[in-house]
Amino acid sequence: MIKKLSKEPLFQFLIIALVLLGGERWINAEDFAYDQYHIQIDDQQLLQFMQLRAKTFKPDQAEAALTAMSADDRQRLVDDYARNEVLFREAMAIGLDKNDQIIRRRLIQKMDYLAQGFFDESEPLTEADLRAFYAGRKQDYKKAAEATFTHVFVSAQNRSAEDARAIADKLLGQLNADRAPFENASRYGERFLYNRNYVNREDDEIGSHFGQSFQETVFALSTGDQWQGPVQSNYGWHLVLLVKNAAAYIPEFEEVSSAVFADAQRQQQREVKSQAIDKLMAKYQIEAE
Repeated sequence: MIKKLSKEPLFQFLIIALVLLGGERWINAEDFAYDQYHIQIDDQQLLQFMQLRAKTFKPDQAEAALTAMSADDRQRLVDDYARNEVLFREAMAIGLDKNDQIIRRRLIQKMDYLAQGFFDESEPLTEADLRAFYAGRKQDYKKAAEATFTHVFVSAQNRSAEDARAIADKLLGQLNADRAPFENASRYGERFLYNRNYVNREDDEIGSHFGQSFQETVFALSTGDQWQGPVQSNYGWHLVLLVKNAAAYIPEFEEVSSAVFADAQRQQQREVKSQAIDKLMAKYQIEAE
């Protein structure tokens, strides 16, 4: 088998290549050793090392600090850098980076970050781009319905719904007779599970506190200085003083232009990064069993 293999041109070529490579390494052993075990340290490397160690990336401050260092301090910095470089090279030489999931994850994160860096080379967004982005996503910028109101609560927990309703009807007359203002609502009725006053609260929050039926009824009421109700919730009856009732609406582009710009820019970043990674993946042939 070996005799047959030795007659193959490819096998002969590989043997010759290995001999030449080994001979060249043996002849130039000192040069290879020099390259492998030589560490060249300049000011730029020290500046970067200082900033990484301090976790403060301010080149001007680092340069000023390096210039002001005494000879002893500078030598200690050089020794620290050299120590780290030696440990790194030796770790790579014995393959500590192989099959290490932590290192693998960090390298993937770095490549992902580098792919995102291509965004700096993309064309800046124009107003036309932003308006087109907004036109296709108007619902994303829809402003929820909001209401401002206070309420007086009559619980139906320890009494029947009819009795609670009767108490609420009587209390409604008292509130309007007293012309009870917004800030005096706490003087009437019973303690409610959530808030007494609701100022510029969205419809979803109101519905989550009182129930869907209460939410729909409140947003159908008119504003004014009259107490209205009783309005039934999941917990009992409520007398409501409604100050503000704003329906949901889709704002004009000018009103949300800053939010549109931020969203469009993030979208552009995602697209640029995705395209960069796709180009990298196109270089590989992927097979899965």
